[in-house]
Amino acid sequence: MSKQTVSAISQGASDAAAGPVVIIRDYYDSCNEDEGRKQKNTKSQVPRRKILRPESITLLDDMLYPLSREEFLHHHFRKNAVCIQRRLRPSQPQGKKPKRNDKDQTPSDCNGSRELVSYICHKYLFDLDIRQIFAETSSENVFLWLRPPTTSSSPNTLNSVEISDPDTAYALHQSGSHPAYCRAPPPLEQLLVRSLLRSTGLGGGHYHPPHSDAVSLGGGTTLGRGEVELFIGAKNPDGNSMNGKDLKNKHTTGAHTDFQENFTIQLSGIKEWTLRRGRVRHPLRATTPHYRREASVIENQLKMARLCCEAGDDANKAKGIYGFEYNDNNACGPEQTITLYPGDVLYFPSGMWHTVKTVEPGVSLNVSLMGTTYASLVCESLQHLLLGSDERWREVVTSRPGDVDGASHLQELMRGLSKTVDEFVSRGGGAQSVLPPALCHPPLENDDDTSGLDDGSVASEEENESMNVAGSSDSNVVEEVDNENNNSEGVDRSACLVVDMDQFKGPTGWSCNGRKLVKNPLASLISMEEVASHISDRGNKNGKSDTRKYILNVNFAGNEMCESHIRVILATEKYIDLMDRYMKHDVEDVDDTTHPECLFYYGFFSWAA
Repeated sequence: MSKQTVSAISQGASDAAAGPVVIIRDYYDSCNEDEGRKQKNTKSQVPRRKILRPESITLLDDMLYPLSREEFLHHHFRKNAVCIQRRLRPSQPQGKKPKRNDKDQTPSDCNGSRELVSYICHKYLFDLDIRQIFAETSSENVFLWLRPPTTSSSPNTLNSVEISDPDTAYALHQSGSHPAYCRAPPPLEQLLVRSLLRSTGLGGGHYHPPHSDAVSLGGGTTLGRGEVELFIGAKNPDGNSMNGKDLKNKHTTGAHTDFQENFTIQLSGIKEWTLRRGRVRHPLRATTPHYRREASVIENQLKMARLCCEAGDDANKAKGIYGFEYNDNNACGPEQTITLYPGDVLYFPSGMWHTVKTVEPGVSLNVSLMGTTYASLVCESLQHLLLGSDERWREVVTSRPGDVDGASHLQELMRGLSKTVDEFVSRGGGAQSVLPPALCHPPLENDDDTSGLDDGSVASEEENESMNVAGSSDSNVVEEVDNENNNSEGVDRSACLVVDMDQFKGPTGWSCNGRKLVKNPLASLISMEEVASHISDRGNKNGKSDTRKYILNVNFAGNEMCESHIRVILATEKYIDLMDRYMKHDVEDVDDTTHPECLFYYGFFSWAA
């Protein structure tokens, strides 16, 4: 597909009357593919399609090809659904023209590109061995969907049961023909979520896997989150495959919306998707009428949807009529139906209504990405700021009728709120203090760099290990703390980033020059020696060292667990005197040019507006 063709399709999607899905067709003939391999010296004839590898830094590019990542992020991401349809056509008899019309093709003469997903299936999903997938899932339980009775008045309403034992879940899935859902094994989930968060910039590209000791800036407060779900189809109760024309007994989910950004990869089988734009942009909750839900869940989904509902000039009216069911009050524009074969990729944004019908049972993989909202980030930061600005904000809410009026006390505090916020924005760094550069740039890491490998090749285990060293190939990160073997100071530093201040280099294109320096009011600096000195029977067992270490915490008082958005250990020989001055809050008389750059990058210092 030419760049002009992709661009033309993309422009068509901007029309409000257009369907919600931009379809990018990547059809190629097997003979042309073979010819391309023979002529590797001619770059224009070498197909760029790559087998999808979760550890590759070009994963998103490979998923989207022939659509460029830039085109996707600038014109479609969080706006339109995008479907990449890949078809490897069998060689045609000489003189016979291959079919080019998608409507004329059937699964038998329009094969999905199974080889593109073969690596994921083999290396991470046990060649789609369902029993093994159930045993290795990240989920505590496997979910099985129960088919509603054929006489049911709501044939698309799902009932599900949770099965903790993988063998029991597998037996029920096989014998009862129950479609199943579970999360992917942890290695696959962590690679996919990490890669796609970095590529899309959601959460600043930061990710801390749950229940993991991986190094990250802020642990549980990491801005980006995600999970990988596996949807596993089942045969009809009569044992026949679901690839006929009769749709009566095929498993179908009713229309619903998600609050995450979603990337679906069809690994096997065939699914039919019908999508339509929703009226809620950036939803905070899903809308799931296709599940049997408790009243409290329905209430929560409705109140959040109506809070966020958008409907042009009639938005306020729409807030009251947005319902729980799929209809014109909750959706807008035309429906659009697409079919996914193995190797196809579908992205659809949060808030888009969709139904999914199993045409032929198989396995599909869905990456759901989410993160902290700007509202949550600002509220946490504001709480931190208030708790440190006036002791009255730290008082417990108290009200006794006829004696103490809590509302009056709050009103008095709120009179000074706008001044506190204005001073923070104009003189305390504002947005730069809330989102330091370290949270706006992906982690300083050399992620599994396979960009130099030939198509189809895989880095050796030794290469992957050398490229995956915790922290960086740069000299910034001097160690990944091992709490058992490297705790000479007696401080619990598991899964903490240790930065060499003397050798620090920020990411490409980043600079802190030419701006007025301010101390970030959300930042705290503590000497590691000070912490260790208060731990009985511990201390620096190795005696005095030329290197001193300091703990930097940024934005930590906005949550009950006091978890920091940034927590790093700064190690230095060169800046000890300067750091000791900072410990005493003595920053006023220090020349801006002498401040270590890493203190700007990680948020101890910020810039005035």
